Amino acid sequence: MNIEDIKLQLDQLYDQGQSQKAYELLLNQLNIAMNHQDDDTVLFLLNELIGYYRVTTQFELGNQVSLQAIRILENHQLSKSIIAATTFLNIATLYRSQGNYHQSLQYYHQCEKIYQLLLDRNDMRFAAFYNNFSLLYQETGDKEKALDYELKALQVIQKGHDNEFEEAVTYSNLSQIYFSLDKKEEGKNYLDKAILLFYKNNICDHHYFSALNALAQYHYMNHEYDKSIELYDEILDQFERTYGKTKDYDIVLKNKENVLKQIHNQHIKGLELCKRYYETYGKKMIDEKFSEYKQYMAIGLFGMGSDCLGYDDDISMDHDFGPGFCIIIPDNIYQKIGKELQREYDNLPHQFMNIQRIQSNHGQNRVGVFSINQMFGQFLQFIPHTLQEWLYSDENGLLACTNGEIFDDHYGKVTQIRETLKYYPEDIRIKKIVRAISKMAQSGQYNYSRCMQRGDIVAAVLALNEFIDQTLSCIYLLNKKYKPYYKWAFKGLDDCIVLNDLKELIKELTELPHQYSAWDNNHLLVNINDKKVILIEKICQRIITELHHQNLSDSTDDFLENHTLIIMNKIKDKDIRLKHIMEG
Repeated sequence: MNIEDIKLQLDQLYDQGQSQKAYELLLNQLNIAMNHQDDDTVLFLLNELIGYYRVTTQFELGNQVSLQAIRILENHQLSKSIIAATTFLNIATLYRSQGNYHQSLQYYHQCEKIYQLLLDRNDMRFAAFYNNFSLLYQETGDKEKALDYELKALQVIQKGHDNEFEEAVTYSNLSQIYFSLDKKEEGKNYLDKAILLFYKNNICDHHYFSALNALAQYHYMNHEYDKSIELYDEILDQFERTYGKTKDYDIVLKNKENVLKQIHNQHIKGLELCKRYYETYGKKMIDEKFSEYKQYMAIGLFGMGSDCLGYDDDISMDHDFGPGFCIIIPDNIYQKIGKELQREYDNLPHQFMNIQRIQSNHGQNRVGVFSINQMFGQFLQFIPHTLQEWLYSDENGLLACTNGEIFDDHYGKVTQIRETLKYYPEDIRIKKIVRAISKMAQSGQYNYSRCMQRGDIVAAVLALNEFIDQTLSCIYLLNKKYKPYYKWAFKGLDDCIVLNDLKELIKELTELPHQYSAWDNNHLLVNINDKKVILIEKICQRIITELHHQNLSDSTDDFLENHTLIIMNKIKDKDIRLKHIMEG
């Protein structure tokens, strides 16, 4: 049987879901080809087996077959041929599936060198290479490189003809990259294209299952849990019949179980709970009893509380947690219907998804009916308009006004105010950065060491605490985010892209034991025997690097205080620019 006949039979068996018979055919034909010393057919069959062992997660057998294929290539001096490149590509993908990324990368590079030497850049084999190489970068967390290679693959595919299967695979891969970048709509668009092409061509392989799995994840992300479960069941049934209960089957099963946990209310986030409570009961109440006033209403949840930040966990559920939402209306409308609307709100079911709201004395007025002035007045004395007003506005109050989520805004005023308060004007941000780095310099780079020299440990601890607090402020300012209440300020660094690496340094700084012995007979401010001093300097240098990156300073001075005047000169408003460094 020649290679084309084997390909035909394999396709038929896989289409019929008879993967075990396909495997038996491969082994039988491999034995025949080896007896006839037909190395071309042997190499073809070994490559097919590498793919089979990868899909069925029989990695040890796959590794053995890979070594056998490499020996044949070397014995026949084919290590720089196209068949070698194809083999290297399959081996690289096998290693990637095992999580052996270092060896995977080596074989991908060997394949790429041969392809670049021997193939036209529009050859479809480049598309297969780009697709697989992109997956490696996805799995190692380099999403931008993953996207770049996937788009290269699509470009090659779209220049060819009759490439609908390859196009579908590429669309599916692109969708998952966009989902990982939190670009859900772009991801869904590519996913729909992929599934349509798979369906149109009657393709039912692991690529198709991967696309369906991504669609189920999309439904899950959009809280369409029933659709997600239904799709997972379909994938599991078809996958088991085609490939059996492999590692990939287990991954899909785990995804399904995660959705079931959400449905059964395990670890549901407070904001999501409140949104679903509103959609289940609040909307109906408003439509039936206050339809003429609905046009003036904004409904959502924001303010104080970990649930508004999305930081709530099991521990948070002991107080001020549970179903509830805010109805916010203009002051004149509140005068007309506020009390009646509150009564109807209070009559809504007190329990939802087996959770009843637990309210502490400090947690009153977090949900219910509010006028616009009442709602924002809880957190801010006034809505800032001038730079002077912005400079003295309370940061926790600004965050409380802009966190959480508006579920519906029929009037628009609440959304408009929240958008106005979204973040500081740039001059104010710069002014606050100056204050933060000045305090970092004073507390961390100067006073911590001075206190340690004196042996005043309590003062040194206070200086260190001030340095950490001001470092957190600086990180949020450089990310253009409001800093949360101190309890969540460190946790919130997870949402900061800029200087995210400082989280580990700050944690290490807090966990270090005292450094008394480092100061015996040492009178240097930058005492490298004190590990805390070293970490303080590392943190300050990272801040300086980011100041350069944001074009706020061009100084190379190690001491943060010496950057303050340079940064102050970046402020455009004269009155703000002339204020004292510590003001605001």
